Amino acid sequence: MEITVKQSNHLRVTAVFMMLCLHLFNTNYKGLFDSFIFIKQQPLVFYISRFCDACVPIFAFVSGYGLYYKYEKDAGSFAKGNFKRLKKLYLNLWIVILIFPVLVGWLLHHPGMPGSFSKLFLNLTAINVSYSFIWWYFTTYVLVVISAPLLFYWTQKYNEWLVLLISFVIYLVAFYFRVYKTDIFTNQLLHWFHFQGARYGLIQFQFLLGAVALKNKWNHRFGVVFESLKYPTLVAVILIILLFVFRAFVANFIVSPFTALAFILLWNQISLGEFMTKFLDFFAPHTTNIWLCHSFFYVTFFKDFIFGARFPLLIFILLLFCSLVASYIINLFYNRLQTYIS
Repeated sequence: MEITVKQSNHLRVTAVFMMLCLHLFNTNYKGLFDSFIFIKQQPLVFYISRFCDACVPIFAFVSGYGLYYKYEKDAGSFAKGNFKRLKKLYLNLWIVILIFPVLVGWLLHHPGMPGSFSKLFLNLTAINVSYSFIWWYFTTYVLVVISAPLLFYWTQKYNEWLVLLISFVIYLVAFYFRVYKTDIFTNQLLHWFHFQGARYGLIQFQFLLGAVALKNKWNHRFGVVFESLKYPTLVAVILIILLFVFRAFVANFIVSPFTALAFILLWNQISLGEFMTKFLDFFAPHTTNIWLCHSFFYVTFFKDFIFGARFPLLIFILLLFCSLVASYIINLFYNRLQTYIS
């Protein structure tokens, strides 16, 4: 069985939770939060957050998987459907910008919020997402989706393994320029192309992994193996724990697409149960909003309030709660406006 829409939604929710953990705890804990469990002078939650950097590859994989399914179903209308999807995504972004940088920023007299008209325009178009450093993925995602028809055309016309190999080579080059050669241009325009090009090179590989996974039915083949096991859920959980241990000792995030792929295949073999299924279903409509707005709580406006909870689990729950409340407010506007752009 291939990955269902429900499973894709559950993976997105899981990736959002991982994103919050990564952003909150993959940092110097001193002065921010308290911890009781340490490994090599680092709190345990730091190593958990390191594993959680698989969040973006999970997002990219699921997007590539789902969009390739739509491409195979109707390649002729694929570009038009992508345009509609991007319009709705931009609507989400605009509402978040109007609520947080514009309204809250103005009310709290926060420096640079909303800033000049040119700054507002560049953020509304996602050309330069300076309001939130975590929005870099928004611009990269837009670029990948725009190029998706060409990427999928190559995947169908040529041997998909050759396409994936070329994509992986691009990934390695992009990783080098993303990590080791970050400031080779002083010119702002050239720096922007360098910045976006490196990130596009990273995400396109993770995106194509999803497409190739669907084309070759990786999830189905992996599931067949697990069906022969006596305790498939237990085995999957143990292997995910081993993935966490591996990632704890391997700090370089170059392995993230592969740990994400392994996590996705293993996660889909777990029997979640009724409670966990309903829990993930509840958060599914809020994933995009939580991604777009959570940095305004833990970094921009209310950092002291969020980290005032002191303990990692309480900090995480508080940030998730605040982001969820904000998502309901965002959806009040989104649900009324999205009909005009569909």
